[in-house]
Amino acid sequence: LRNEKGTCRHCRRHTFLNGLFAAGKYQDPILREAIHQFKYHGVESLKKPLAELLVKYLKKENLIEKLSSSVLAPIPLTWRRKLNRGFNQSELLAEELSSVLNCPVINLLKRKQFSAPQAKIQDWQKRKENIFGAFQLIEVRLQSSYPQKVILVDDVSTSGATLEEAARILKEAGAKEVYGLVVAKG
Repeated sequence: LRNEKGTCRHCRRHTFLNGLFAAGKYQDPILREAIHQFKYHGVESLKKPLAELLVKYLKKENLIEKLSSSVLAPIPLTWRRKLNRGFNQSELLAEELSSVLNCPVINLLKRKQFSAPQAKIQDWQKRKENIFGAFQLIEVRLQSSYPQKVILVDDVSTSGATLEEAARILKEAGAKEVYGLVVAKG
C-alpha cells in the first residue's frame, strides 16, 4: 500500500495506485490452477467462484463500502489475445462484481500495442519496461467529468507493473483514486 507521499511502504518506490487488494496468493496451488484454467483453457464457468472469492475477501476486509461508488475498469487485452481466448477474464470478473459493489463496468482503457506476455518476464524492471505505453484511454474526457474513483480489475498481479501503468494513465486523465483488485497476488 502507498503512504501519503505516494510511495509504496514495502518497496519504497512511487506508485500511482491508492491501494492493491488481493483475495489470495498465487502460490496457492489450487487458486493458481483455477486461474490458469479460467485464463488459458477457456473455463469461463470459473468466473463465478473466482468473483465470489473476491466478494468474500472484500466483505471480510470491510472494503465494500470503501469501494462502492467507483467505476470497475477491467485490464484490457490486445484484440489478438481476446480473440484467442474468446473473452477477457478481467471483464468477466468485473461484470460479476458489478452488482455486489453496485458499480458500473466501464472499459476506460484499451491495449494499444502488443507486448510480450507479462507472465513470461521475471524481472520487475523488465516487466515495467515491457508494459510502459501499452494502454491508452478509450475516450478522452474532460478532467472534471472523469470518474473520480476507479477500481482496476485483473486476475493476477505479480510485480504490479500492469496495474501501475494502467493507474498512471487514469490518474493523468483525472481520476483521483485508483485501486487494484485481483484474485491473486504473486
